[in-house]
Parts: sequence; structure tokens; C-alpha cells
Amino acid sequence: MTRSEYKKFAFSLLIYTILVILWGAWVRISHSGDGCGDTWPLCHGRLIPEAERGKTWVEYGHRLMSGIYGLVVIYFWWVARKLYQPGHFARKAALATLIFTITEALLGAKLVLFKLVTTNDTPYRAFVMALHQVNSFMLTGAVALVAVAALSQAEKEMPSTKEAHRFFPWIIVIIGITGAWASLSNSLFPAENLWDGFMADFARDSHFLIRIRGLHPLLALLGGGGLALYFWLKAQTAELEVIQKRSLHMSLLLIFGIMFGIATLLLHAPVWMKIVHLALAHSIWVVMLQWVYLARTTAK
Repeated sequence: MTRSEYKKFAFSLLIYTILVILWGAWVRISHSGDGCGDTWPLCHGRLIPEAERGKTWVEYGHRLMSGIYGLVVIYFWWVARKLYQPGHFARKAALATLIFTITEALLGAKLVLFKLVTTNDTPYRAFVMALHQVNSFMLTGAVALVAVAALSQAEKEMPSTKEAHRFFPWIIVIIGITGAWASLSNSLFPAENLWDGFMADFARDSHFLIRIRGLHPLLALLGGGGLALYFWLKAQTAELEVIQKRSLHMSLLLIFGIMFGIATLLLHAPVWMKIVHLALAHSIWVVMLQWVYLARTTAK
């Protein structure tokens, strides 16, 4: 396999990674997390379950996709070792992909084995959900960085930078964590209308998940809006054409993500919009990391 072919492989793996994550979101939204009982990795103690309930096949389908994904990632990492010298950024990112795949599986197993699924509304589930969200970001980010660095001729690490934009990805991570909490809250405590939901957010007797779900739209507007403005201005002032184009793409993607989030809120978060919203979050995250990589590698 050539480096050019490996770049295409990485891009295909990125698409599959996001699909696995979206299917995992469907498992949560459909309350199918206990579809295979409390056994893992087997389903009801079987390799191939015999089940009548639909949610068993929702959960089993996700486990099957994840199992195949794990095997592909091992091959993905092995090829990187053959193509790149030690220290090459693509090789490091491929190793990170393998590590975050393992931790993603362990977190998924923890959710099942500790019964942090379906209607579980404990703070522990919220904590593990936050870890799961961060890890899934790290996973898609690692694959995306392999794709962007695959053709790089530099055999050493990316140069370090003191620019403020190195902190930008963490803004997306924080927004993503609050988004995971908001999605969990909406799944467990759906509001009949927007006003009732808004009032419940500030009621003292409301569940803690209801009281914290307002953090997500607030941080998305402030953090996402601020980043969108920064990238819009960067597109006008950057010296390099590649940074100008990537900055414009980043700004437009953030603006679209904010608008779609507002529409999702106003329409009471139908299932299909929740799935698309998560896909947008990972798309923004991926483009952000690739922008930071290019900004660092093209810095004078």
C-alpha cells in the first residue's frame, strides 16, 4: 500500500468511525443499551443471539460493527508502521487510533456491565457518558489527523506553537460534553413543549440532568459563535491560501452547526435531528483538528 492509498484508507476509516458512533447514539436514544443483557462482549451469553426483541438487534448490530472496526484499526496501525518511520506524525496518530479504540470498547463495556443504560439517571452515568464523548472525539480526531498527515514528508513531530488556537479544540470538547449531557437529559426527561422544558431547567426540584442541560445551548452559542467569528476574520487576513479556505470552511460549518442546533431545540429534538446533530459535532471537531495541524505545520 502506498501513502496515497493509505490516505484514502484513513478517510474511509474516518467515515466508518463516525457511523459506528452514530449507531451507538441510536442505541442510547432507543434505550437499547440492555438489548444484550448484562453480558459483554457476548450477547445474552451467545455469539449470535436468538432474540425476539428489536432492541437486542440494535445493540448487537452496534457490537458487530464495533468488532469489525477493531480488526480494521489493528490493520490500519500495522500498515502505518510499515509506511512511516518512528516519529512520523501519521504513525503516532495511527497508534493513538488503536489506543482510543481500545478505551472506547472498555467504556462501552463499562456502560453495559455496570447497567449505565436505558433509564439509568445517576451522576455516575453522566460522568461515564462525558468520558465516552471525550474518547469518541479523540478517536475520530486521531483518524482525521492520520488522513491529513499521511502524505507529509516530515519524519519528525509537528512543531510546537504558542498560538492561542492550540486551545480551540478544547472548546469543542467542552461543548461536546455538555451536548452529551443534554442529549441524555432529553432522552430520559423529554419536555412536552419548549416553555415547560425551559421552566424545568430552573426548577429547584428538577433532576440534576434537567438543570444542567441548558449549559449546552449557552456554551454552543458563546463558544461556537466566538470561534465562527475568529475563523471568518482569519479567512480574510491569513497569508496562505490553504489557511484562508480552511478558515472559511470552519466558520461556515460552525454557523451551520449553531443554526441546526437551534432548530433541533425548537423542534423538541426529534431522533433524526439528534443523529445529524452528533454527526455535525464530529465534523466540526475533525475540521478543527485538521485546521490546527495545517496552521502549525505551515507556521514560519
